[in-house]
This record gives sequence, C-alpha cells and structure tokens, in this order.
Amino acid sequence: MSQQVQAKASVGAKELTAMMTLFVASSVFLNYPQYAAESGLEAGWMVPLISGVLTLVLFLIVEGVLRRYFPGLDIVEVTKRAFGSFAAILVALLIVVYFLIDTATVVREFTADVITTVLPSTPILVVSGLFTVVMCTVAYYGLEGVARLSYFVQPILIIGILGACVLTMNWWHPVQLLPLWGTGPVSVAFAGVRFSSIFINVLLLCVIYPHAHDAGSLRAVGVGSITVATLLLTVFMASLLMVFPAHQATESPFAMYQLGRMIRIGRWVQHVESIFVLMWVMAAVVKMSITLWGAAYILSSAFSWPTFRPIVPGLGLLALSLCLWPEDVAEVGLIDRNYVLSWGWTLVFALPLLIVLLGTLRSTNHREGRRV
Repeated sequence: MSQQVQAKASVGAKELTAMMTLFVASSVFLNYPQYAAESGLEAGWMVPLISGVLTLVLFLIVEGVLRRYFPGLDIVEVTKRAFGSFAAILVALLIVVYFLIDTATVVREFTADVITTVLPSTPILVVSGLFTVVMCTVAYYGLEGVARLSYFVQPILIIGILGACVLTMNWWHPVQLLPLWGTGPVSVAFAGVRFSSIFINVLLLCVIYPHAHDAGSLRAVGVGSITVATLLLTVFMASLLMVFPAHQATESPFAMYQLGRMIRIGRWVQHVESIFVLMWVMAAVVKMSITLWGAAYILSSAFSWPTFRPIVPGLGLLALSLCLWPEDVAEVGLIDRNYVLSWGWTLVFALPLLIVLLGTLRSTNHREGRRV
C-alpha cells in the first residue's frame, strides 16, 4: 500500500471513538487504580476526573489549531512543514520511543496479571510472546483493522466495567469516600495532572488526523472518547473505594480482578473473576496494537516510507525485549509510575501543543513576510 493510499484510507467516527475509549478505559485492568488510590486515598475517584477535564481542554485547543491551520496533516507532517525534515524525524523518534515503552510496559503488566491469576506455571516468555504475536498481527492490518476490532470489543469492555461496579453494590460503603478530599485538594489535583498521560488518545488523535473519515468529526471523536473514558474510570474508582478501604485499595495491583472476586449472586453465581481475565486479554490486545501501529506509522511518515507494515514485526520484537528487561513486575511498576505516567504528559500534551502553536506562529510570520 503506497503512502498516498494510506492517506486516503478512512475510518468512521464510531470506530475511532470506540478505539480511543477502549484505549484509555483499559487502564482499569492495569496498575492505574492502585496509583490513583495511593495519591488520593478516599478521593482517588477524583484523580481520573481531573485528568479527563484537563485532557478535554487541551485536546480542544490542539484540534482547533490543527483543523484551522493544518487540515489533513498529522503531528509529524505539521513538524515537517513548519520546522523541516530533521525536526520531524526527532519528534517522530521521541513519540516512537514513548509508544514502544508504553507498549512494553503494558505487555509486562498484562503478562504478570495473567500469570499471577490463572497461569502460575506458565513461563513469562510464552505468555508475553503470544501477546506480541497477536498484537503484531492486528497492527499489521493497519488503523482500519485495529479500529474495527475496537468497535467490536468496546461494548464488552464497557459492560464488564459497569457490571463489576453494579454487581458489587451489596459491598458498597459510601462512608469510605470520606473525607471528601482524601489527601487534600492540592495533592489530588497534582495527582490528576501527574497521571493524565493515560489519555494518550490526544497524541494518537494527532497521529490519525489524516485517516479520519471526516476531519470535522474528529472533535466529536475526541470529546466523546475522553468523556466516556473519564466517566468509566471515575465510576470504577468510586466503586473500588466503596468496596475496599482506601489503604487496602492501594495494596492490590489487580483492582479489577479483586473487585470481580467480590461478586456474589446467590449460591450459584460466584467466582466470576475468570470472565474478567478474558476481558483483560481483549483489552490488552487492542491497547498494545494501537500503540504498535502508531509507532510504525509515525516512522513511515517521518522517513517517507511507502508503507509501515514491514517494520511492525521488528517493533513488536523490540517491545518484547523491552518488556523482559526489568527483573520483576515490581520494577516495571516503578518504571511505569515514576517515568511513563509521571512524565508522559510532556509528550502526550506539551509536545503536540507546542508544535501546533509554534508551527502556526511560524507559518503566520512566513506568510506575512511574503506579503511584505
């Protein structure tokens, strides 16, 4: 497939919304609930809410500038037009490295979840290798394949998350959400900003801009996916903190699994946590496929390669190597929390905002200079 054909390939607003929503909402299966609970304690449910509001504001700014001044261009092409090919390559490499680290982190965390809960005797290389093969296969089919798979998986994920919340209502203790601000307004607000990088869909939307079926609908895609994902994360965190005391919620890295184990519907419906393991796998495949495709596409765009497909297996193997580098999952958690999540906002928000604003200023000055 040539670069021109790739540029014309379109994905509908529903598929894009499903893909972006699932990408963020799947964080409930990872360590994010534990980090939010540690940062806010009883107010841990406010952390994703603050992150979502901040993300929505920044996305509207970036999307508005892209739509007005750089229609039909992704973030790398904007950089190339405004600052030249060398700058575009540097930006592309930064984003690719971040995507690969994020992919590797997710592979290792999901692998640890599966091994710890259902496959304790299986070697880590077998589970992570299977994840890598599947995500490379999905990413190879491009944005269309990932988006359509997301559209199929999204209802299952949403029903699963809300189901886990509703079916544990008999364990809810709303008083556990008090005091209202938990660790304090400043601490909770700081955590919301610090962990806002889970909304990588802002950066992804800047990447997939040329592939939108209707570029004008990209705002609705971003607003819809950010809003739905924020609500899902907020409701899940509130339910988790009403079932488990705040300090207990900070001790488990498998929040969804622990919540699923609390579900009891009479004598006959128990131990339904195995269902959530299946949802883990589906969410993991989609989430990892999105960032892997994004890394491959950005490289092909920066270096003007005719297609991204030949480098997908190589990037997949690189992500697999990175995920096996840490000695244990505890070290992965430290890397994820202290670096990927804590500083990811510099690439997820600051970089696109800086590029589009400086690019707009540079283009405007260039046009005015030509008139003079």
